[in-house]
Amino acid sequence: MNTRKIKLALTAGLINRSTNNNALAAVKDLMNNFVDDAGRFIGLTPLSNRTMGATVKERYALRYEHCTLNVDLLSYPKANHQMVQGFQLR
Repeated sequence: MNTRKIKLALTAGLINRSTNNNALAAVKDLMNNFVDDAGRFIGLTPLSNRTMGATVKERYALRYEHCTLNVDLLSYPKANHQMVQGFQLR
């Protein structure tokens, strides 16, 4: 599995995405391009959810056959805006 290629494509894809609502769906869509490397999607597990004032910090694990992608999100519910703060591919 070429993790460097996946990380680079995820970073570029997230920078170039046009919508700001549902960043998790955008990550999942981008990972669909790497079925040969990551395998098929198995499931999504919420790991944490913290409210910090008007911001919500969430962490999810997207599980694939050959790897797990942990995604950190920042959500601004009043503005209906969501962004990826970081991710780790394991």
